[in-house]
Amino acid sequence: MPAQWTGELVGKMHNAGVTAKQLAAELGKNPKYVSGVLNGHYSPKKAEQEFNQAFERISCALSSQDDSTI
Repeated sequence: MPAQWTGELVGKMHNAGVTAKQLAAELGKNPKYVSGVLNGHYSPKKAEQEFNQAFERISCALSSQDDSTI
């Protein structure tokens, strides 16, 4: 069963329009690996912090792009 944090992150990604491929690119990881972590197939140490930080970087970048188009 996937860890609770992965479900919360997937929900945030969905709401922000961030794809697993974008997250993988930000992390410098293979998209299949990222998918495996998000689906509970792998449970690496520090993944929660690493994945959430990568999401925040993407989210901030998307927000600044939105601000510049106003």
